[in-house]
Amino acid sequence: MAKKTVITKILDANAQDGVIEFPQNRTLYVDQFTDKAPNTDEEREVFKPKNLKEVFEHYQPSKEGVALETEEGGSVYEDFEFRQIKDFEDEQLIGQSALLSDKKAKIDAYNAIIRQLEKNKPLRNALKDPDSRESLLNVLKSLLADIEDAE
Repeated sequence: MAKKTVITKILDANAQDGVIEFPQNRTLYVDQFTDKAPNTDEEREVFKPKNLKEVFEHYQPSKEGVALETEEGGSVYEDFEFRQIKDFEDEQLIGQSALLSDKKAKIDAYNAIIRQLEKNKPLRNALKDPDSRESLLNVLKSLLADIEDAE
């Protein structure tokens, strides 16, 4: 996760780029969201966006070759595109990445199992008794084998 910095006052009121005080109730994202070189002064003078949609359409920010670590410790490189401010949210980033989608599916499955264990008293009791646990494990293994054979 990116380091958060809060700017509360302007250090140089005569800054060349026209720094303005940023309201406390707003969020400012500052990062390099594209691999392209920064624009020249001439390009900035020509492009005068009226809204955020125009900014995304003009610059089409993307990040190529983002290194993500697999469960085995290897690296996978994925590309991310940002077409609206919503694309920076967790769910949107996960949707653009096969690796992150797979990890989220596993986390959701584990959370569903945990919820079942918390809510299902007969299942909890069956897992406490060693004989019942062994029987349940054998049934689950049998079901898993049937599912794998069906595929």
